[in-house]
This record gives sequence, structure tokens and C-alpha cells, in this order.
Amino acid sequence: MDEERKKWLAQYAANIGAREVLRLGCAIITGIFISGGISTALDLAGYSNSFIISAIFFIIMFVYAFIAKSRKPMYSLLRKILGNENLPTEPMPRSPMKISHQPRPWWSYLPGIWFLLLDLIILYIIIRHFFI
Repeated sequence: MDEERKKWLAQYAANIGAREVLRLGCAIITGIFISGGISTALDLAGYSNSFIISAIFFIIMFVYAFIAKSRKPMYSLLRKILGNENLPTEPMPRSPMKISHQPRPWWSYLPGIWFLLLDLIILYIIIRHFFI
């Protein structure tokens, strides 16, 4: 890990305290109540799969804080939620390591093409059997 990333992580970790965790927890609970309200409203409106909205909100709220450290728009919203001006203003710098990939031979794509064709055949059979 390079020095810039270490410095960023040290500043971030030094400025996260109980107050920030409490504010993030309140934001998550508020999001859960909002998703429950939207899910209930959709259920009352007659949509049978309204629990999917609730599940999507639930997943997003717990994954958001981890993804936000590397994406600028998400990180700025996270800083506003946490309310701490001492946090770094920019998201975590990217790693300077480059991973080189060797070109694959042509025959290595054949299993993927085969399974894609099988998926399309199964999809065709399902659509033809249930919808036609």
C-alpha cells in the first residue's frame, strides 16, 4: 500500500467515532422505515412483489458505506450523513498497482459460448411452454 492510501486511511480511521457511527445507524434505520413505508404503500396499491423494494433498500443501506469509500458522489453523501468535517474530502485514492493480463487463446471462449447457447435454449423452452 502506498503512502497516500495509508495517510488517507489513518485520517479516516482517526475521525470515525461513536457520533459518526450513531448518525450512520440512524440513517440506516430511517432508510429501513422508508423502505417499509414504500413497500406497504405498494402492497396496498395491489402490487404483489412489494417486498422486493424492501429487500433492495435493505441491501443498499448495508453495502453503501463500504462502496462509498471509493466513489466520489457516494463519498460526499456519506460525509454529509456522518457530519464530520475532519474526514478526508476526497474518496480513497486508487491503488497504483497495475495487473497485467495475458491474452487468452481463442478456444478458451468456447465453454462460455456453449453455456450461453444452453441458457438461450432453456429460456426458449420456458417461454414457449409457459407463455405460448
